[in-house]
Amino acid sequence: MSVRTDQRKEMYAVETKNSNSLVVTLKELRKETALKIHSSRAKWIGNDPKFDCDIYAIELNIEENP
Repeated sequence: MSVRTDQRKEMYAVETKNSNSLVVTLKELRKETALKIHSSRAKWIGNDPKFDCDIYAIELNIEENP
């Protein structure tokens, strides 16, 4: 789950021509938490049509503390 700690900061990432939603998600996760997660660990949950975004779940290991 992604949690916005600074309410003034927008909470989204934008796909580019050469990327997909998972690539963008993992880049944003690394930028925000310093966690490097392999794409095979991400589970696609679904798409939120209201916000036009894909939702992923990643189970962290005990030593992975964001």
